[in-house]
Amino acid sequence: MKMKNKFLIGCLAIATLFGTQSCEDNLDIQPNSSLIAATAFQSVEDLQNALNSAYANYDNNTILLNSIFTDNTKVGVDNGGQQLTLHRLVLDPTTGVAGGIWISRYSMINKVNRIMEAAEQIEIPEGREDEVDNILGQAYALRAFAHFELFQYYTPDYQDPSGLSVPAVETVVTVENLPRNTVSEVYALMNSDLDMASSLLDSGSNDVKYVTPDFITALRARMALFAGEYAQAKGFAETLINKYPLADQAEYVDMYLDLDDTEVIFEAARVLGDARPGFIWHFSGGGPFIEMSNSLFNELDTDDVRYGVLLNADDSDPAANLHLINKYPGTAVEFLADIKVFRVSEMYLIKAEAEMRGSMLEESKATLKTLRDARFGMDTAAPDYSTLNGGLDFLLEERRIELAFEGHRYLDLKRLNRDLVRSQADCGNLDNACEISSSDRRFTLPIPLFEMNANPLMVQNPGY
Repeated sequence: MKMKNKFLIGCLAIATLFGTQSCEDNLDIQPNSSLIAATAFQSVEDLQNALNSAYANYDNNTILLNSIFTDNTKVGVDNGGQQLTLHRLVLDPTTGVAGGIWISRYSMINKVNRIMEAAEQIEIPEGREDEVDNILGQAYALRAFAHFELFQYYTPDYQDPSGLSVPAVETVVTVENLPRNTVSEVYALMNSDLDMASSLLDSGSNDVKYVTPDFITALRARMALFAGEYAQAKGFAETLINKYPLADQAEYVDMYLDLDDTEVIFEAARVLGDARPGFIWHFSGGGPFIEMSNSLFNELDTDDVRYGVLLNADDSDPAANLHLINKYPGTAVEFLADIKVFRVSEMYLIKAEAEMRGSMLEESKATLKTLRDARFGMDTAAPDYSTLNGGLDFLLEERRIELAFEGHRYLDLKRLNRDLVRSQADCGNLDNACEISSSDRRFTLPIPLFEMNANPLMVQNPGY
């Protein structure tokens, strides 16, 4: 990687592999990747267990940032100070969520790099070569995915090939200090990893809780959108649109209860002991310390199935300015629900934007109408816009509703170069929390302070 010191990365890797000692207990250990591989990886089952651990590094931090640090939420009726700093739009190198995304994604990368290294050292029993290839295919895809998540949050300019991005990490990191790579270098590694993943994966795998060939296609569509490669984005999106139907209204409700996967391409499984997404906004027992914003609520239509999926209508009281978030409610266990990472509805939104960018406004309207018809359960009026900017404004609002509380809003505002503007009702009495311009430094996360202190080669993002 282009990062880390012995304590942060070496210790995290060891603690993850052995699961018992604290980082403080390991301060005197001199990490040795070959030793770790030899002792921790002795079988195909060990590789699979390590892969499962890598999947678990997908946490709630991106959902938290995209909901609280935007116009999708307001201070809740039961707030006692929870998340107020982030909601006030305070963002600096000590901010927890900036460090959390950095640590979780680089920990995922370090884990899969250990799997790749270990697979070369253990003896593979005859007849299990394809099983190991499938494990490695998932590992390469997860490395690309984790790098892209980091790329999205810490890269100032997505389309400047020579601009600084994040460290591109291809080997196990123990004590190395590594600098940031450029945008083009990070994209090169991600694309190379996805090519390798495609060559190794079981082409018939279709479990939405694991990397599949469709996961790779969805990631490529999202990457192409951010790179401004709109024709490619459209092609990848259409591949999945032709394979996955949109959920009808009943299926859409059940999707967030983990009862239906009709349009799910990949979901991050949550089990007991994992951080639950609903606890981003609620206390245990349901009391809200963060609520849906008035501006998002005002965008919802009661005929739209997303109204009841986003809003806990039973316990909310809009007349009293009480709007409880309902996404990821859980079934048997409160707020325990899988996180929807890739859905085919996002592919419709990517396709529509690509069509707009290609001067195909009427086609984009038809694409968006198909999505809206499914959500309203009826024939809806075609979107009304006649220019690219008008179309992008419409698309941004549709993305806001369709992808609310799934980790997109902050990134959408950044990528589409839009200001963050909150209504006065949502700002309340929080000073300087109503608006930040599209050019504000806070639309790129700071490199965490612990990284800056540990790594003399690391360069901070502008303005921090």
